[in-house]
Amino acid sequence: MKTKIYATLACAATLSVAKAQIPFPVKIDTAWSAQTVWMPKSPLKFQNIFIGGQDIVQTTATYSSTAGSTVAKQWHDFIGFAPDNSSSGDIGWAVVNHEMVSKDDKIGDGGGMTMFKLKKKATNDSLEIVTQTLPDGRTGKFFNVDFVNTVGETGMNCGGISTTTGRMWTAEEWMQTSNKGIFSNGTGIRDTSDFVIGTTKPAGFPGFNGKTLKKYQNLNWMVEIDPKTAKAVRKQYNWGRAGYEGGLVMPDNKTVYLFEDGSPGILARFVATTAGDFTAGQLSVYKHDAPTSWINIENNLDTLVDLNKVAIRRGATMFNRLEWGQQHNGKVYITETGRDAFDFKSGNSLNGVVSPSLVDGYKTRYKIKNGVNFPGTDINAADSVRQGKFADYYGRVIELDPATNKVRSYIEGGPLASASASQLTATYPSIHLSNPDGLEFMTVGSKTYMIIQEDLNGTTWNRMPGNFTKTTCETYLLDMSIVNPTFNDLVRITACSPGAEITGAKMINSKTMLINVQHPSSTNTPPFNNSLTYAISGFDGSSVGILERAKSENTFGIYPNPTSRELNLSKEQDIAIYDVTGKRIRVIRDAKTIDVSELTPGIYFLQNNEGHTVKFVVE
Repeated sequence: MKTKIYATLACAATLSVAKAQIPFPVKIDTAWSAQTVWMPKSPLKFQNIFIGGQDIVQTTATYSSTAGSTVAKQWHDFIGFAPDNSSSGDIGWAVVNHEMVSKDDKIGDGGGMTMFKLKKKATNDSLEIVTQTLPDGRTGKFFNVDFVNTVGETGMNCGGISTTTGRMWTAEEWMQTSNKGIFSNGTGIRDTSDFVIGTTKPAGFPGFNGKTLKKYQNLNWMVEIDPKTAKAVRKQYNWGRAGYEGGLVMPDNKTVYLFEDGSPGILARFVATTAGDFTAGQLSVYKHDAPTSWINIENNLDTLVDLNKVAIRRGATMFNRLEWGQQHNGKVYITETGRDAFDFKSGNSLNGVVSPSLVDGYKTRYKIKNGVNFPGTDINAADSVRQGKFADYYGRVIELDPATNKVRSYIEGGPLASASASQLTATYPSIHLSNPDGLEFMTVGSKTYMIIQEDLNGTTWNRMPGNFTKTTCETYLLDMSIVNPTFNDLVRITACSPGAEITGAKMINSKTMLINVQHPSSTNTPPFNNSLTYAISGFDGSSVGILERAKSENTFGIYPNPTSRELNLSKEQDIAIYDVTGKRIRVIRDAKTIDVSELTPGIYFLQNNEGHTVKFVVE
C-alpha cells in the first residue's frame, strides 16, 4: 500500500546559505493537508499491517453464533508482542487492543482484541501475515481474542502489559458504576446479570472462586491473555480494580507496576511470592511520604473492587492521569498525560497527597510564566496544585526509582503558548511535546531511545496542529544519554492521520516498530479513514548517524511563535534574522532571548551559526 511521504526544512529558498534537505527525520510538513499517515523522507519504510473495519477476524462460537468470521473492531490502542523463538522463522504474535465498546454477537460485547502472526517476506524486509490454525480449530490470518467463553465480557481495552517472555495483559479501562451504564444507548454489554467468578474456568486465586460480582464490577481489571491461542486466561482480580491504562512487569518477573488513568490516579505495585506466578503476592499503592513509600492492600475482593477509593482514603499519592510505562536501566518511566482543569480539594481527594511530579510541573510552569523560581516550598506548590491552580495542559513523563522509591518529573511537555494561539501551521511549534500517552524504548546501534506518543488531550495552547477541525498526534524519540532532557531534545519520527490518536508503539525486533492509529477522521483517504496498525522498518546500526543529525536539527527551537515582542531560543547561540526576500536585517551574538518588537508584522527567518533555519511570525 502506497502512502504519501512528506518532509520539509523551514528555510527560504532565497537565503544566502541554503541547506540541502536532510534525510531523516527533520520536521514533518505541518500543513497537514494530506489525509494519510505522515512519515518523513528517510531510509525508514512504511507498511500497513492491520486495518480495523476492513480485515476479517476468525471468531469462536459466541453467544448463539457458531464459529465463523466477521470484520475486525476498530479503535486500535495497545500492541502486545510475543516473539516466536522456535525454528519456524516467524517473528512472532502481535495482539492489538480495541478501545471500542459495542455489542457484537460474533466477537462479544464490550471491547476486544485481535491477534495475528508476523514473518518477513522472503524477497525483502517487509512483513506479511502468517496463516495459522489455532488449537480451537480456527484457521486464518486474523483472530478475535475470546473473552466471553473464558472470563466473561471485556471492557474498553486501552493499554496493557507486554513482557519480553511473551506474557501479556490488557487493561479494561472503562470505569463503570452501574449495570445500567454498561449498556447505554443500545450498545455495550447486554447481559447485566451477576457474574460468578470461576463459572467458566477457575480464576486461579485462592478464595476467589464462587464469589459473586455485579456485572459492571467484572470490568476494569487487568486481564491476562494467551497471544498464541487468542484466548483470555484470567482477570487479575488480585491486582485490584481501577482505571488502569498501563502496567509493567519488571525483569525480576515478580514486581508489577500498574498505572491508573485518573485525576486522582494511583500508582500500584504487586510483588509476586514466586517469580512468574502472579496469582499470589502482595498488592500495595504508592504513598511517597509514608515510611516505606507504599501502603499494603489486603487481598479481599470487597477492597479490591474499589481500589482507587480505598487507596486515596488511606492517603495514597495522587497523580494526573498515569497511562503507559516502561523500564530502562532499572528505573520506571511513566507517562502522566495531564488534564486542563483538575483539583484535589474536595471529597475523598482531601485524604490523598499530591505527587512530586505535579509539584515539579507546577514549579517549572511558574518559572516559565514569571521568569523567576517559585518562591515557596514544595508544600506550598503542592497546595496550589490541590486547589486547582495548575492547568496541566501538556503533561510529562515521570521517573520512579525503585531503589529509593522517589518520583520526579523526567521531561515536561511544552512549550507554553497562549490560549488563543492559532492551530494553523504558522504558529505550530516545530519542537514540542503535548500529553504523552504511549511509551516504549528501542536501541539503535549503541544508543537507547525513549519512544513517546501523544494523546488527543486538547487542541488549544498549541498542543497539536489543527487545520479546521482536524487534529494530529505525533511520535518522538528521546536519546536516553541526555542528562536532564527537555522537549527541545525530541526527534519526531512519524505522525498519524488526521483526527486520530497515535499509540501502541512496540518494537518487535531491533529493526521494526509497530504503531497504531486510533479513530481517525472518516473523511481521510482510504484506508486511513479506519483505525490501523502500521509498521516502520529500517532501524539498525546504520541509522545512528542519521538520528544524530536529526537531533542536531531539532535542537534549534523557538517560542512563542507567533510573537509580538520577545522570541525565546532553545539554547544560547549566534543568530541572524532574514526577511522573506532573503535580506539579512540583524545579527545577534550569544542570544537566548530576542526583542523583535521593532520588526514590522510579517514572516521572518532565523538562521544560527550552524546554518539551521526556522521560520517565525511577528504579529
